This record gives sequence, C-alpha cells and structure tokens, in this order.
Amino acid sequence: MRLAFDSRRLIGRARGVNGWTVLELALLALIALQCARLIWTAATPVGPLGDWQATADSRGDASAGLLGGFDPFFRLSGAAGPVTVTSLNLKLFGIRQDQASGRGSAIIAGSDGQQRSVAVGEEIEPGVTLKSVDFDSVTISRGGADEQLFMDQSQPTTAVAAPPAGPAAPTPPVVNPTSSVEPGSRPVPPSTLYPNERTGR
Repeated sequence: MRLAFDSRRLIGRARGVNGWTVLELALLALIALQCARLIWTAATPVGPLGDWQATADSRGDASAGLLGGFDPFFRLSGAAGPVTVTSLNLKLFGIRQDQASGRGSAIIAGSDGQQRSVAVGEEIEPGVTLKSVDFDSVTISRGGADEQLFMDQSQPTTAVAAPPAGPAAPTPPVVNPTSSVEPGSRPVPPSTLYPNERTGR
C-alpha cells in the first residue's frame, strides 16, 4: 500500500483557515495548558519533602503571648488602671458609634441642661473634649486625663403602646328583617342590609 502525498490538497486546506480556526486553536492550547497545570498540582506533594523539624523561633510562642495579654470580655481600651467617672455636671443622652472609621458622636447635655451633638475630637465645654465613643459610655479628655461618662440607666423605661393598625372598617348594623316586614311584602335577606356609604343609613 502506497500513501500518496498531494501538496495541492494540503494547500487547499490551508486556504480554509480563518479567524475562527485560529481562535479554536488558541482555546485548545489554553485547555491543554490548564490540564497540564492540574496534573502538576495533583502530582506535587502537599507537605514538605524530607524530615521536617520545627525551629526554636516558632510562631506558636508569639501567638500564645499575644492571646494571653488580651481579655475579650473586659476591654478597657488599653487603660492601665481603673476607669475614672467624671465629676462634671454632664449628662449623656445618646451615642452613635461608627466602627468603620473609629469615630462617632454623642448627645450630651451640659451644665445648662441644653442637649447638643458632639463628634469625637470636638470640645464639649472649655478644656473638655470627646475622646472616644463606646457602647454605653463615652470617654472625655479633661486636662489630659481620661474620664468616663455613662448613660443614666437607673430609671426603668416606660412601655410604649403600639399604634393602632389603621382605620377600622365600619361594621354593618344588625337589622331584624322580621320586624320591618309589612304583611303581604316579600322579606329582604339580612345579607343585603348594609348601610349606605354616603348617608350612613
């Protein structure tokens, strides 16, 4: 059996190459590359090669020290001692925390009793600035010393009644059809006795 090599036939096939054929070849090459990467990833061992030994400078010691000095339940924002409650004649009414930026604001009434909104860094009274905002308290800076101002929670809140759901639909009056029927007339069924919406009768 002899194979015939015809160059004209090969050139005729090459003339049929267009943009789509080039794109198909490029996609096939990309798929072949990804298959090779997948096989290489599956064949590579996950762990280290050889006899691995932990070094003395391990991260476990550092993280244990870091977690040992952190109290997640009673954080005082890095304060070294107990919290000092302010003796100023200030009253805290509301707090707005902005945890994304670390800022916030508070509604504080001064000694005159007038409430005003104060942002972190602003002056509440001369020499007194709002330093930070917490969940139920604010930290103020008074002459370089940090003091706390808490919300007054000594009085219980009053229960607020729920507003009515909306205007109630008028209920039709109950009419006894036997009392208003004249002799010889046909009685009206009770289901059709509704008041007129305009006059109410």
